[in-house]
Parts: sequence; structure tokens; C-alpha cells
Amino acid sequence: MEMQEMSKIKVLRFNPGQDSSPFFQEYLIPYEKESTILDSLYYIYRHFDGSLAFRGSCFAGGWCSVCTLKVNGKVILPCRNFMEKEMVIEPLPGYPVLRDLIVDYGAKEKRQGVEK
Repeated sequence: MEMQEMSKIKVLRFNPGQDSSPFFQEYLIPYEKESTILDSLYYIYRHFDGSLAFRGSCFAGGWCSVCTLKVNGKVILPCRNFMEKEMVIEPLPGYPVLRDLIVDYGAKEKRQGVEK
């Protein structure tokens, strides 16, 4: 029997109402080269941690940009980019964090460019 490849994902977690500062939580999930980064977050949510907060209701194929995150140092749309074997996932920089990977888009700070 062949061992399934795994993906190591570090997610920056922060709940301002509970946590004194942000921290990274690490997950090992099955690596599927055809899965998106957003699919990876849903996998973590369904199989490991239902408290993980992120935006992602992609019915428009990247049109809305609501799921935008920083992954491995680049601001990208996780619904349009495939998972990697190692990922560091952080909230979109330049906005206050409401919880985990969800930011306050209503903040007056300027939005940074997104690679599609």
C-alpha cells in the first residue's frame, strides 16, 4: 500500500476576544495537487478544526476576491491557486483581523494588489 503525500499547512490564528496575540497552528492534510488552497482550508475545517474562521463561498471563480489571503508571502486568491506541499497562510495584510483569516474590509486602510 502506497503512502499518501501530505501537505504541511501553518495557519495564523487569532481571536481578539480570547487570544493575547496571533499564533501559528500547524495541520497535516492529504496533498491533492488538483485541490485549491481554499479546498485545503475547508478540509481543515471539516476534519480537524471547526473553529477555523475564513471566507470562502466561491461561486464566481475568483471574481469577488472576498477570500483573498497571504500564502507563502504572496497576496493571492486561494480559490484560484492550487495547494502546495508546504504553505503558510495568513490574513490579508493592511486590515484589522476580526478572527483568524477574516479581516475587516470596512477599515479605511488601503487594499493591496492581488495576484490572480
